[in-house]
Amino acid sequence: MTLTNSGTRKALPFLTLIFFLFSLVLVWSFFTLNHSNYFHQLNIRHFKHTAELTGLISAPIKLFSTEEPLNLEKIRQTIIDIRRQPIECLSITRWSDRVLMKLIGTDSIIAICENDLIIANETLDALTGYENGTVSIQALQNQLTKAVSEFQSNSIKFEHPVETTINLIANVTIWLIILSSIIVLLLTILISRAVAIVLTNKEKAMKALAKSEERNKQLAYNDSLTSLPNRNSLDHKINTAIAKSSRNNSQFAVMFIDLDQFKDINDTLGHTVGDKLLIEMAKRITNTVRANDSVIRFGGDEFVAVTDCFADIEIIDSIAHRIIDAISKPVKLDTVESYITASIGIACYPQNGRNSTVLLKHADTAMYQAKNAGKNQYQPYDKRSATKQNRKLSIVHQLHHAIKNNEFSLAYQPVVKLTDGSTVGSEALLRWTTANGETIGPDEFIPIAENSGQIIDIGNWVLEQACLQCKVWHDAGAINHAMAINVSSQQLKDPLFSKRLSDILTRLSLPASSIHIEITENSVITEDQNSVTTLHELAELGTKLLLDDFGTGYSCLSYLKDLPFDVLKIDKSFMPANNTIASTIIAMGHELNMEIIAEGIETEMCYEFLNNLKCQYGQGYLFQKPVPASEFNIFKNFRSN
Repeated sequence: MTLTNSGTRKALPFLTLIFFLFSLVLVWSFFTLNHSNYFHQLNIRHFKHTAELTGLISAPIKLFSTEEPLNLEKIRQTIIDIRRQPIECLSITRWSDRVLMKLIGTDSIIAICENDLIIANETLDALTGYENGTVSIQALQNQLTKAVSEFQSNSIKFEHPVETTINLIANVTIWLIILSSIIVLLLTILISRAVAIVLTNKEKAMKALAKSEERNKQLAYNDSLTSLPNRNSLDHKINTAIAKSSRNNSQFAVMFIDLDQFKDINDTLGHTVGDKLLIEMAKRITNTVRANDSVIRFGGDEFVAVTDCFADIEIIDSIAHRIIDAISKPVKLDTVESYITASIGIACYPQNGRNSTVLLKHADTAMYQAKNAGKNQYQPYDKRSATKQNRKLSIVHQLHHAIKNNEFSLAYQPVVKLTDGSTVGSEALLRWTTANGETIGPDEFIPIAENSGQIIDIGNWVLEQACLQCKVWHDAGAINHAMAINVSSQQLKDPLFSKRLSDILTRLSLPASSIHIEITENSVITEDQNSVTTLHELAELGTKLLLDDFGTGYSCLSYLKDLPFDVLKIDKSFMPANNTIASTIIAMGHELNMEIIAEGIETEMCYEFLNNLKCQYGQGYLFQKPVPASEFNIFKNFRSN
């Protein structure tokens, strides 16, 4: 189309030039024909005046009759009229006319005109001479007779070359007009065809543009993978349902559907298989809901179902059950049979919200409630649970700015050697006071940080600050003081964690043995190779590994056999230590040549009981609560008076 347009644009000026030249040819032809025809008109006038002269001297014998005296003035005027023809003829003959006449052999026109002019002048001189008495009557008669004869002869001779010239000019002009017309016609046809092509291409382009716009519209409001409506059309769907429910005084539901194990399948089997799974799940959800219900792909592995009006809440219960059952059925992906479940949150209009934003937000909140309740289930929106969820979201948001705003701090609780009560180390415990002055406990914000992935940055900050404080105390003289630092499972999965710790120790010139890394029993993941590798790298670095909260989890002895732990920490829930579990853990640690630290020592009786069982170390309020570094006495002995 571009080439056609370009050719048309180039041809249009050329066509304009052709039309201009054609117009010039027509004008030139008109004037040329008119000009050549003027010779013919002159000859007619010449012939007419010659006839008049002939009539005046047709009976020359009577010229001097006394009854009819000679009318010399009339004869003179007639000759002057006759002479005007050759004068005009010679005056209008251009050099181009003379060339043309010479080429076609009609230049006798010039000679005839010149001869007429000579005869007319001689006759006029004879008349003047006769009146002056210098020319005789006979001579005048002879001259008049000769003039009439010459004029008649010249009129006859003039006719043929004039006719020939006129015919040639007329024929040439006609052929020029015909040729120009043909050229103009051909060019007009060519341009018309080009214009038709341009218009056709433009029409095609407009149709293609319309299809493209329609396709873009489809892409804008439909998901390209599943062909379901996308989130751009979600507000419209919900608002339409609101309008219908308002008219019918009924209710409808927004169901937020999230696939539970989709990320695992995507990571293990690849995105192509993940896409096939999404397509299959979209079909299952669509086939499960009612005909008037709408299913929208919200994004990723999330879908939203907007139900039509319903009278009884049991209908929504039935739809949700069907969706859960349909999704949980096995699906074959590249010869591999896979299983996946879904968590569904439900918000109903009007009781859970009166606009699309609120309904969708509450359905999303209910979906997270379903996940927290164990997944593979649905949960209706609950305001009290939503408050907890909103609290979590608020904490996640605030955590993003906590490090930058210096909201975190560390408190330290002493680790005491039970045999003599001396302080041998401390445990760094994270504390958080938000920008608005609220103190949020680690039991609340650390699990949230682990789920949101923010624990990595927070843990790195703790690692850096605790090592710095340990260095300060070493420089103050407590060269054997050990710093225990809690590390999350997310940090263990980081392949650079051990190197990060090594770099800090090198920079601070701090011995690795002075750093004890605490890992809770529940966070140990022996199936995760990165975590196992990190534990061995830490052991090789020279740090001690402490298994925290031992006895509260699975208490799998393979941890102690396969992983390089040095110390077992008895959870405070087993204090006071007059119970079988604490005694068993201490005895087992002795058999494995592992050191034992008991947490939660609050009474002298508990202290004495643990000391008698040969438990090496302890922590608890009996000795000291966690305090800032400025209040911590690194040299204190808790058994001295």
